[in-house]
Amino acid sequence: MSEFLGFMGWVVVIFIIFVLVVGFNRQMMEKHRLRDEMMAAKKAAKEAKDKKDNGEKL
Repeated sequence: MSEFLGFMGWVVVIFIIFVLVVGFNRQMMEKHRLRDEMMAAKKAAKEAKDKKDNGEKL
């Protein structure tokens, strides 16, 4: 019985570590996605401004 409890303890520890790693990874992916969207919007605005400054039609 003691070996079984020890085994289950390790399973719980590994599961908790897995949940923390997956949660942190998803949080970082969301943060990077928001950053990428902001950079794309800035790039599009800059390109539109450059076209306007050069007298090109949008």
